Amino acid sequence: MSNSVETISAKYLAAKKLSGGTRKENKSTVTKWTAWGNGVDVGQINRSHIRDFLDWVHDQAEANGGSNPGRTANKARENLRAILAWAWEQEYLAKLPPFPKPKPQRDVAGRHYLTKPDLNSLYFATYQLPRLRGWKQPYTVGHYWRAALVVFFNYGVDTGTVFRSAGFHEPILWRHVSWRPEPPNGQGKECRYGWLFYRRVKTQKQFHRPMNRVVHAHLKSIRPETPQPDEPVFAGGSSRPNKQFQLLCDLAGVKPKQDVETGEEKLWVLKDLRKTAATYYDEHMPESSIEILGHSVGGVTYRHYAHRDPLAFKAIMTLPQPTAFSALHHGFDGECPCCRRKFDQA
Repeated sequence: MSNSVETISAKYLAAKKLSGGTRKENKSTVTKWTAWGNGVDVGQINRSHIRDFLDWVHDQAEANGGSNPGRTANKARENLRAILAWAWEQEYLAKLPPFPKPKPQRDVAGRHYLTKPDLNSLYFATYQLPRLRGWKQPYTVGHYWRAALVVFFNYGVDTGTVFRSAGFHEPILWRHVSWRPEPPNGQGKECRYGWLFYRRVKTQKQFHRPMNRVVHAHLKSIRPETPQPDEPVFAGGSSRPNKQFQLLCDLAGVKPKQDVETGEEKLWVLKDLRKTAATYYDEHMPESSIEILGHSVGGVTYRHYAHRDPLAFKAIMTLPQPTAFSALHHGFDGECPCCRRKFDQA
Protein backbone atom coordinates (compact mmCIF):
# COMPACT_ATOMS: atom_id res chain seq x y z
CA MET A 1 0.00 0.00 0.00
CA SER A 2 1.44 3.35 -1.06
CA ASN A 3 1.32 6.39 1.21
CA SER A 4 2.11 9.90 0.09
CA VAL A 5 3.60 12.53 2.37
CA GLU A 6 0.31 14.43 2.06
CA THR A 7 -1.70 11.41 3.27
CA ILE A 8 0.66 10.60 6.15
CA SER A 9 0.78 14.25 7.20
CA ALA A 10 -3.02 14.39 7.43
CA LYS A 11 -3.00 11.29 9.66
CA TYR A 12 -0.18 12.76 11.74
CA LEU A 13 -2.07 16.01 12.33
CA ALA A 14 -5.25 14.10 13.20
CA ALA A 15 -3.37 11.96 15.76
CA LYS A 16 -1.29 14.68 17.42
CA LYS A 17 -2.33 17.51 19.72
CA LEU A 18 -0.26 20.32 18.25
CA SER A 19 -0.51 24.08 18.65
CA GLY A 20 -2.11 26.13 15.90
CA GLY A 21 1.27 27.57 14.93
CA THR A 22 2.91 24.15 14.68
CA ARG A 23 0.04 22.79 12.57
CA LYS A 24 0.31 25.78 10.24
CA GLU A 25 4.08 25.27 9.82
CA ASN A 26 3.55 21.57 9.18
CA LYS A 27 0.94 22.23 6.47
CA SER A 28 3.26 24.81 4.90
CA THR A 29 6.02 22.20 4.62
CA VAL A 30 3.65 19.70 3.00
CA THR A 31 2.53 22.38 0.53
CA LYS A 32 6.19 22.94 -0.36
CA TRP A 33 6.67 19.18 -0.76
CA THR A 34 3.71 19.04 -3.18
CA ALA A 35 5.04 22.03 -5.13
CA TRP A 36 8.47 20.37 -5.33
CA GLY A 37 6.59 17.72 -7.24
CA ASN A 38 8.72 14.60 -6.87
CA GLY A 39 5.82 12.53 -5.52
CA VAL A 40 7.96 9.93 -3.74
CA ASP A 41 6.07 7.42 -1.61
CA VAL A 42 6.87 7.72 2.12
CA GLY A 43 8.35 4.23 2.19
CA GLN A 44 10.75 5.09 -0.63
CA ILE A 45 12.11 8.39 0.71
CA ASN A 46 15.87 8.41 1.21
CA ARG A 47 18.56 10.93 2.12
CA SER A 48 18.95 12.12 -1.48
CA HIS A 49 15.26 12.95 -1.79
CA ILE A 50 15.35 14.91 1.46
CA ARG A 51 18.51 16.78 0.46
CA ASP A 52 17.06 17.70 -2.96
CA PHE A 53 13.80 18.87 -1.38
CA LEU A 54 15.57 21.05 1.19
CA ASP A 55 17.86 22.50 -1.48
CA TRP A 56 14.73 23.39 -3.47
CA VAL A 57 13.09 25.03 -0.43
CA HIS A 58 16.27 27.04 0.20
CA ASP A 59 16.54 28.15 -3.44
CA GLN A 60 12.86 29.10 -3.61
CA ALA A 61 13.13 31.18 -0.43
CA GLU A 62 16.21 32.91 -1.81
CA ALA A 63 14.55 33.59 -5.17
CA ASN A 64 11.53 35.06 -3.42
CA GLY A 65 13.71 37.54 -1.53
CA GLY A 66 13.62 35.75 1.81
CA SER A 67 15.97 37.22 4.41
CA ASN A 68 16.85 33.87 5.98
CA PRO A 69 16.53 30.99 3.45
CA GLY A 70 18.62 28.69 5.63
CA ARG A 71 16.13 29.01 8.46
CA THR A 72 13.20 28.38 6.06
CA ALA A 73 14.87 25.17 4.84
CA ASN A 74 15.66 24.07 8.40
CA LYS A 75 12.04 24.60 9.47
CA ALA A 76 10.94 22.39 6.58
CA ARG A 77 13.57 19.83 7.62
CA GLU A 78 12.25 19.82 11.20
CA ASN A 79 8.62 19.40 10.11
CA LEU A 80 9.37 16.67 7.58
CA ARG A 81 11.42 14.80 10.16
CA ALA A 82 8.51 14.92 12.61
CA ILE A 83 6.12 13.49 10.00
CA LEU A 84 8.50 10.69 9.01
CA ALA A 85 9.35 9.87 12.63
CA TRP A 86 5.65 9.47 13.38
CA ALA A 87 5.22 7.34 10.25
CA TRP A 88 8.08 5.14 11.47
CA GLU A 89 6.46 4.84 14.90
CA GLN A 90 3.22 3.78 13.25
CA GLU A 91 5.14 1.37 10.98
CA TYR A 92 4.19 3.06 7.73
CA LEU A 93 7.89 2.78 6.86
CA ALA A 94 10.44 0.20 7.94
CA LYS A 95 13.36 2.55 8.51
CA LEU A 96 13.70 6.23 9.33
CA PRO A 97 15.86 7.74 6.57
CA PRO A 98 18.96 9.72 7.60
CA PHE A 99 18.66 13.48 7.24
CA PRO A 100 21.35 15.82 5.88
CA LYS A 101 22.85 18.40 8.23
CA PRO A 102 20.89 21.62 8.86
CA LYS A 103 21.77 24.48 6.55
CA PRO A 104 23.64 27.54 7.83
CA GLN A 105 21.16 30.18 8.98
CA ARG A 106 21.02 33.57 10.62
CA ASP A 107 19.99 32.95 14.21
CA VAL A 108 17.25 35.49 14.76
CA ALA A 109 17.00 34.78 18.46
CA GLY A 110 20.70 35.09 19.22
CA ARG A 111 23.06 32.30 20.25
CA HIS A 112 21.73 30.07 23.01
CA TYR A 113 24.66 27.73 23.40
CA LEU A 114 28.12 28.20 24.86
CA THR A 115 31.11 28.02 22.53
CA LYS A 116 34.11 25.83 23.23
CA PRO A 117 36.23 28.91 24.10
CA ASP A 118 33.47 29.81 26.60
CA LEU A 119 33.64 26.31 28.07
CA ASN A 120 37.44 26.50 28.31
CA SER A 121 37.15 29.80 30.20
CA LEU A 122 34.48 28.40 32.53
CA TYR A 123 36.59 25.32 33.23
CA PHE A 124 39.68 27.27 34.26
CA ALA A 125 37.59 29.83 36.19
CA THR A 126 36.44 27.03 38.54
CA TYR A 127 39.80 27.34 40.30
CA GLN A 128 38.64 30.74 41.57
CA LEU A 129 35.30 29.59 43.00
CA PRO A 130 35.17 30.48 46.70
CA ARG A 131 34.77 27.94 49.47
CA LEU A 132 31.13 27.67 50.53
CA ARG A 133 30.07 28.27 54.12
CA GLY A 134 30.34 25.06 56.17
CA TRP A 135 32.22 23.27 53.39
CA LYS A 136 33.24 19.77 54.53
CA GLN A 137 33.84 17.96 51.26
CA PRO A 138 37.21 16.27 50.62
CA TYR A 139 37.91 18.39 47.52
CA THR A 140 37.58 22.07 46.58
CA VAL A 141 34.37 23.51 45.13
CA GLY A 142 36.20 23.89 41.83
CA HIS A 143 36.94 20.15 41.65
CA TYR A 144 33.24 19.34 41.67
CA TRP A 145 32.35 22.07 39.20
CA ARG A 146 34.99 20.93 36.71
CA ALA A 147 33.55 17.42 36.82
CA ALA A 148 30.02 18.82 36.58
CA LEU A 149 30.84 20.87 33.46
CA VAL A 150 32.26 17.75 31.83
CA VAL A 151 29.12 15.71 32.60
CA PHE A 152 26.78 18.49 31.42
CA PHE A 153 28.69 18.75 28.14
CA ASN A 154 28.98 15.01 27.46
CA TYR A 155 25.44 13.93 28.37
CA GLY A 156 23.26 17.05 28.15
CA VAL A 157 21.70 16.22 31.53
CA ASP A 158 19.27 18.42 33.43
CA THR A 159 20.42 20.55 36.37
CA GLY A 160 18.69 18.26 38.88
CA THR A 161 20.61 15.24 37.58
CA VAL A 162 23.83 16.86 38.80
CA PHE A 163 22.89 19.18 41.67
CA ARG A 164 20.01 18.52 44.04
CA SER A 165 18.39 21.90 44.69
CA ALA A 166 14.80 20.63 44.98
CA GLY A 167 13.23 17.64 46.68
CA PHE A 168 12.08 16.01 43.45
CA HIS A 169 15.53 16.08 41.83
CA GLU A 170 17.35 12.78 41.32
CA PRO A 171 21.09 13.52 41.28
CA ILE A 172 23.65 10.95 40.22
CA LEU A 173 24.75 8.91 43.25
CA TRP A 174 27.97 6.97 43.68
CA ARG A 175 26.10 3.68 43.22
CA HIS A 176 25.16 4.95 39.76
CA VAL A 177 28.83 4.98 38.72
CA SER A 178 30.22 1.66 37.52
CA TRP A 179 33.96 1.43 36.97
CA ARG A 180 33.63 -2.00 35.36
CA PRO A 181 33.69 -2.37 31.55
CA GLU A 182 30.57 -4.55 31.35
CA PRO A 183 27.33 -2.61 30.65
CA PRO A 184 25.25 -2.68 33.88
CA ASN A 185 22.02 -3.35 31.97
CA GLY A 186 23.61 -6.29 30.14
CA GLN A 187 23.09 -4.69 26.72
CA GLY A 188 25.68 -3.59 24.19
CA LYS A 189 29.46 -3.66 24.05
CA GLU A 190 31.93 -3.18 26.89
CA CYS A 191 33.42 0.23 27.72
CA ARG A 192 36.93 0.30 29.15
CA TYR A 193 36.21 3.47 31.18
CA GLY A 194 33.02 2.27 32.86
CA TRP A 195 29.39 3.38 32.89
CA LEU A 196 27.09 6.03 34.28
CA PHE A 197 23.41 5.62 35.14
CA TYR A 198 20.91 8.46 35.52
CA ARG A 199 17.23 9.13 35.14
CA ARG A 200 15.64 12.24 33.66
CA VAL A 201 13.05 13.50 36.15
CA LYS A 202 10.92 15.21 33.49
CA THR A 203 10.27 12.01 31.52
CA GLN A 204 11.40 9.30 33.99
CA LYS A 205 13.51 7.93 31.14
CA GLN A 206 16.52 5.89 32.33
CA PHE A 207 19.95 5.96 30.72
CA HIS A 208 23.02 3.72 30.98
CA ARG A 209 25.76 5.68 29.27
CA PRO A 210 29.41 4.80 28.66
CA MET A 211 32.06 7.02 30.20
CA ASN A 212 34.65 8.33 27.79
CA ARG A 213 38.20 9.08 28.88
CA VAL A 214 37.44 12.66 29.94
CA VAL A 215 34.36 11.79 32.00
CA HIS A 216 36.20 8.89 33.67
CA ALA A 217 39.15 11.09 34.65
CA HIS A 218 36.94 13.77 36.18
CA LEU A 219 34.69 11.44 38.16
CA LYS A 220 37.76 9.62 39.42
CA SER A 221 39.22 12.97 40.52
CA ILE A 222 36.31 13.58 42.94
CA ARG A 223 35.84 9.99 44.14
CA PRO A 224 36.15 9.75 47.94
CA GLU A 225 38.40 7.12 49.47
CA THR A 226 35.31 5.21 50.55
CA PRO A 227 32.36 6.29 48.40
CA GLN A 228 28.99 5.92 50.11
CA PRO A 229 26.56 4.34 47.61
CA ASP A 230 23.69 6.72 48.35
CA GLU A 231 25.75 9.91 48.49
CA PRO A 232 25.46 12.37 45.56
CA VAL A 233 28.51 12.47 43.32
CA PHE A 234 28.46 16.26 42.94
CA ALA A 235 28.73 18.92 45.63
CA GLY A 236 29.25 22.66 45.36
CA GLY A 237 25.97 23.62 43.74
CA SER A 238 24.54 24.99 47.00
CA SER A 239 20.77 25.46 47.12
CA ARG A 240 20.99 27.78 44.09
CA PRO A 241 23.25 26.17 41.47
CA ASN A 242 22.30 28.70 38.78
CA LYS A 243 23.53 31.53 40.99
CA GLN A 244 26.82 29.65 41.37
CA PHE A 245 26.97 29.16 37.61
CA GLN A 246 26.42 32.88 36.98
CA LEU A 247 29.25 33.65 39.40
CA LEU A 248 31.40 31.25 37.39
CA CYS A 249 30.42 33.05 34.16
CA ASP A 250 31.49 36.37 35.75
CA LEU A 251 34.81 34.90 36.83
CA ALA A 252 35.34 33.47 33.34
CA GLY A 253 34.40 36.70 31.56
CA VAL A 254 31.64 34.95 29.62
CA LYS A 255 29.25 37.65 28.44
CA PRO A 256 25.46 37.21 28.79
CA LYS A 257 23.55 35.89 25.79
CA GLN A 258 21.84 38.55 23.71
CA ASP A 259 18.72 38.65 21.55
CA VAL A 260 19.93 40.13 18.26
CA GLU A 261 16.55 41.73 17.50
CA THR A 262 15.72 43.33 20.87
CA GLY A 263 19.24 43.69 22.23
CA GLU A 264 18.02 42.21 25.52
CA GLU A 265 20.69 40.48 27.58
CA LYS A 266 19.95 37.34 29.57
CA LEU A 267 22.19 35.50 32.01
CA TRP A 268 23.36 32.02 31.13
CA VAL A 269 21.74 29.25 33.17
CA LEU A 270 22.68 25.60 33.57
CA LYS A 271 19.97 24.36 31.21
CA ASP A 272 21.84 26.20 28.44
CA LEU A 273 24.50 23.50 28.81
CA ARG A 274 21.89 21.00 27.61
CA LYS A 275 21.42 23.10 24.45
CA THR A 276 25.21 23.31 24.17
CA ALA A 277 25.55 19.52 24.30
CA ALA A 278 22.86 19.10 21.63
CA THR A 279 24.61 21.62 19.36
CA TYR A 280 28.00 19.93 19.53
CA TYR A 281 26.63 16.38 19.25
CA ASP A 282 24.74 17.26 16.07
CA GLU A 283 27.81 19.02 14.69
CA HIS A 284 29.86 15.91 15.44
CA MET A 285 27.33 13.28 14.34
CA PRO A 286 24.06 14.55 12.79
CA GLU A 287 20.89 13.55 14.66
CA SER A 288 22.85 12.01 17.56
CA SER A 289 21.53 14.57 20.07
CA ILE A 290 18.05 13.05 19.75
CA GLU A 291 19.32 9.82 21.22
CA ILE A 292 21.93 11.21 23.64
CA LEU A 293 19.57 13.69 25.27
CA GLY A 294 16.51 11.45 25.08
CA HIS A 295 14.59 13.93 22.95
CA SER A 296 11.41 13.15 21.11
CA VAL A 297 11.00 14.04 17.45
CA GLY A 298 7.97 16.24 16.94
CA GLY A 299 6.50 14.82 20.14
CA VAL A 300 7.28 11.25 19.10
CA THR A 301 9.72 9.17 21.09
CA TYR A 302 11.93 6.83 19.10
CA ARG A 303 10.93 3.20 19.23
CA HIS A 304 13.43 0.38 19.66
CA TYR A 305 15.90 2.27 21.87
CA ALA A 306 18.18 -0.75 22.09
CA HIS A 307 18.54 -0.60 18.32
CA ARG A 308 19.94 2.93 18.61
CA ASP A 309 22.35 2.25 21.48
CA PRO A 310 25.36 1.83 19.14
CA LEU A 311 24.81 5.38 17.84
CA ALA A 312 24.87 6.82 21.37
CA PHE A 313 27.93 4.74 22.29
CA LYS A 314 29.93 5.87 19.26
CA ALA A 315 28.91 9.53 19.62
CA ILE A 316 29.84 9.70 23.32
CA MET A 317 33.16 7.92 22.90
CA THR A 318 34.28 10.10 19.98
CA LEU A 319 32.82 13.53 20.86
CA PRO A 320 35.54 16.21 20.40
CA GLN A 321 36.11 17.86 23.77
CA PRO A 322 36.91 21.47 24.67
CA THR A 323 40.68 21.55 25.05
CA ALA A 324 40.50 22.45 28.76
CA PHE A 325 38.54 19.26 29.51
CA SER A 326 41.48 17.14 28.35
CA ALA A 327 43.98 18.81 30.70
CA LEU A 328 43.28 16.48 33.62
CA HIS A 329 43.91 13.16 31.89
CA HIS A 330 47.09 14.67 30.41
CA GLY A 331 48.34 15.30 33.95
CA PHE A 332 47.60 19.03 34.29
CA ASP A 333 45.57 19.70 37.41
CA GLY A 334 45.89 23.15 38.93
CA GLU A 335 48.12 24.56 36.21
CA CYS A 336 47.76 25.84 32.67
CA PRO A 337 48.54 23.04 30.16
CA CYS A 338 50.11 25.61 27.81
CA CYS A 339 52.52 27.53 30.04
CA ARG A 340 52.42 25.41 33.26
CA ARG A 341 51.42 28.51 35.24
CA LYS A 342 49.84 27.56 38.56
CA PHE A 343 46.24 28.71 38.98
CA ASP A 344 45.31 30.77 42.02
CA GLN A 345 42.85 28.63 43.93
CA ALA A 346 40.28 30.01 46.34
